[in-house]
Amino acid sequence: MNRLVSTGAQFWCWLENQRPLKRVSLKLALLAVVVLFALYPNPALLVRQLGHYLDTESLIQPNLPAMPEINREIDQLIATNAPALTELKAVERFVYRRIAYQYDWHGWWNLDYWPTAAEVWERKREDCDGRAVLAASILRARGHADARLVANLQHVWVAVGTNELMGPMADKNFRREGGKTVITFPALKTLLDSLAMTCKFPAWRVVLMLVTLLALLFHPSAETGRFAMLCAVMLAGYAVFIDWCVRRTDRDAAGFDWNFPVAAALILGSLVIAWRTAKQAAVTSPASASIGL
Repeated sequence: MNRLVSTGAQFWCWLENQRPLKRVSLKLALLAVVVLFALYPNPALLVRQLGHYLDTESLIQPNLPAMPEINREIDQLIATNAPALTELKAVERFVYRRIAYQYDWHGWWNLDYWPTAAEVWERKREDCDGRAVLAASILRARGHADARLVANLQHVWVAVGTNELMGPMADKNFRREGGKTVITFPALKTLLDSLAMTCKFPAWRVVLMLVTLLALLFHPSAETGRFAMLCAVMLAGYAVFIDWCVRRTDRDAAGFDWNFPVAAALILGSLVIAWRTAKQAAVTSPASASIGL
């Protein structure tokens, strides 16, 4: 532990003595690495996900080897010659029953990952995107060629003609129309609902990003007492923010509570004070005098 602290102190001093442009570049690179690790610890999966975003059709696999077995089980849920809507609901019930819900950051470790239908069926656990991919694959295998994915920042569901299933929402920011992908800017409510999902995300990952940002802004100051105080203020702000997230997810309201501006003030205030402290420390350091980073 002492060696780790000593190495950190040496790096702190070494970074202070670098040229301003190099110092800023190193800080940005370090922040990027930490953010990438916190949000997407599996970078190979991130690369695959980017490809999936560009070609969501490749995720839908109606020729899945297990499809005959799947369809036999669904057939048992519906009567012969049942209306199309009854069939859609049966597919929805089947997917909900056979695929347990699990957030991507628990199942894949990454913030987001849209799997193929084969991956969903193999793992038997997924969040809304994987469930929707499997449902769309089943529907196409059952003759619904127009089954497609629809999504916004918060959720992914399935559309079949004018019908929608898997928890459709009003705001549609990502959809297929006329063979083309249509992307629109999300509504304020969708943005806030998506942000509120932070309460479901592992807290240690968020804290890691916040403390790293605070430390990089605080550099080159070596006032450990003040840094500890700013960390405490920032974490208090994060706790208040999580309270806002929980309140919003529980009641699905559209506005801001008192805890949102309080959380923003605590978090942003600690960052501003850290930056000002670094500026003051830079006055006594020729290597850092030009900018407060």
